[in-house]
Amino acid sequence: ALLFPAIRAARPARASGPRFGASGPRPARPALTRAAVGPVRPVGEDDHHHHGVDGGATRRVALVAALTAPILGSIPRPGPALASELEAKVTDKVFFDFAIDSEPAGRVVVGVFGDASPIAAARFKALAQGIQGLGYRRSEINAVEYEEENGTDTPLFIADPGVKAFVIPGSSTPVEGLPGGQSTDALQPELAASAISHRRAGLVSLTVERGAPPPPPKERLVSMNGKFVTVKDPPPPGPNGTGFVVTVSGGNSDTPEETAAILDRTNVVVGTVLEGMDVVNAIAALPTVKDNSSSPFFAVAKSIGDKRATVAEQAFGKPFAKVTVARCGIVQDIVPAEPPSAE
Repeated sequence: ALLFPAIRAARPARASGPRFGASGPRPARPALTRAAVGPVRPVGEDDHHHHGVDGGATRRVALVAALTAPILGSIPRPGPALASELEAKVTDKVFFDFAIDSEPAGRVVVGVFGDASPIAAARFKALAQGIQGLGYRRSEINAVEYEEENGTDTPLFIADPGVKAFVIPGSSTPVEGLPGGQSTDALQPELAASAISHRRAGLVSLTVERGAPPPPPKERLVSMNGKFVTVKDPPPPGPNGTGFVVTVSGGNSDTPEETAAILDRTNVVVGTVLEGMDVVNAIAALPTVKDNSSSPFFAVAKSIGDKRATVAEQAFGKPFAKVTVARCGIVQDIVPAEPPSAE
């Protein structure tokens, strides 16, 4: 909610009519006839004489092929997004030790796709490891995005806003050496070229763009040189390319690709959860501040620019418990030492 109020407004309209997913109608299986596999006769001496011991095996192979062809032909091939994910290689591993209200909640290990989106992946890895003291340590999971349908809330993803400023903590000195620099300019081409879709649970991605245009600037009267003048407040800043999300599901049964519809336009996938998905699910299941934007009182307060409505909106989806990254870093895969030679 704190990160994605604009994303909610930018969701595409749902298509009307029936949906055909995995549970939809299947193509009719053609009847198997003897003509499909050819004449079958017992293997006798004549078969062994002319064809050897493979004569019966050849017929059995033909029979199995005829039986399985209708089934194999109906299995869909992976789409480009899924194929790209299958081809993505885990080049590094990072870990996140989460705490809920200061109590340890468990570790999540993320495999980083270092070659799929190199700059975004290197940026995520650097912030997980920490660069000049700046990183994800002590950051907070401040949003759980839900899909509401027929009174049921399906968690889609959890979100961490990342770092607020590109400076060494406790100082005003800029951090140097962060992959991609202090803006999202270097991440934009990778977002445009990203072929991995947010269609399943356990994907990790960096937030690069807003989900919708920023709200119009607000006007207010201020006193200046003894006169009242109208000034416009600047729009809130957009993502700085350090916030990340972890997908929890693809959506509910009615909108199975809701997560992809929300995140594919704004986030670039940098990795996948290898261990600790139970920890992610536990965080997603925490009670959160409910979205009350449908209330007429909220609508009126929002229309007149009441700051209390803005504060309330920023809290939508935020867990009541405080969820923080207690520790994070690089997973060092230690190769076991070889036993001493017997010679």
